[in-house]
Amino acid sequence: MNVSQNLVRSVMRAFYSTQEILVVEALVTHLALRDDDLAYLMKMNLKDLHRLCATLRDARFLVVHTRPEMQAGKTRPINRTYYYIDYRQAIDAIKWRVYKTDKDMQGIAQPQDENKEYSCPRCSAQYTLMEVLDSSSSRGFVCDRCGNVLERSKEREAPGHQQLSRMNNQFKFMTDMLQEVDKVVVPECTFEKAIANARPIVREATHEVLASIPVDTALNKPSAVKGLANTGPKTMSVTISDGNDELENIENKKRKERLLRENALPVWMTESSVPTKGFGNSSNDVEEGGPAKRVKLEADPGVDVDVPEVDLGIKAEDDEEDDLEFEDVV
Repeated sequence: MNVSQNLVRSVMRAFYSTQEILVVEALVTHLALRDDDLAYLMKMNLKDLHRLCATLRDARFLVVHTRPEMQAGKTRPINRTYYYIDYRQAIDAIKWRVYKTDKDMQGIAQPQDENKEYSCPRCSAQYTLMEVLDSSSSRGFVCDRCGNVLERSKEREAPGHQQLSRMNNQFKFMTDMLQEVDKVVVPECTFEKAIANARPIVREATHEVLASIPVDTALNKPSAVKGLANTGPKTMSVTISDGNDELENIENKKRKERLLRENALPVWMTESSVPTKGFGNSSNDVEEGGPAKRVKLEADPGVDVDVPEVDLGIKAEDDEEDDLEFEDVV
């Protein structure tokens, strides 16, 4: 644990601002701090403190935890913000940044075949090995500009290699400490462990705050939603048959008959509502007691429909006209 704390402190002091260093130092000393207590130590307001801690949270150097707490004299709990350091997460973040920086520096470094190791002492022109192969002479490689003999510098390094060497020298303290961290087991750091072993802050009498008690959220959480307890089947039975079972056929037949009865049309849809007798006592109506004549209509081939014939009292004219009698005029 001491190695992890020393690593985090060293990295913060090497690459971060003074305020961010003080925040991490306070969390290393007190293990876990509430936002108002940390603001009291830093002499900052909560808005600026939250903005500062958000940067460290994105860098994985601290963890933000929120829990509801009840204060004396209040009926509803309020959410309070706590900060603590998860050393496993912080070490992984440091390893990733060292690896990423090293890869970026290796990308800047030039390959060996592009290294200009030949230079002209007269005009200071530089050439690679591939560029001087076609300008050789009995004296050696000559310069294309002035014709002077080129000199080879074995100690010349490319700018990318110089930056990579400088970076390795600057990051040596981190790489050495990371090797020491890999040899030990870093304990897991959770909020419960951090708040249980946290060192309290002694405030002045003019800056005292009301004590608060954490609220157990498990008591207010419903165990199940009402009305959704029995939404699905609890058991399932599977019956396998070959299709020739007589009892199964009988059951299917009964089921089909039952469905036909349930889906049968009502009487007012199957029977006609047109009466077969006359509607009044006029001479145009059908005589009472007389049988209703039915006419056979061919509505559809093979379907006979009987429609009652209503006598409206109009005599059918004969097909042949009666002879008209004329009187003789004397």
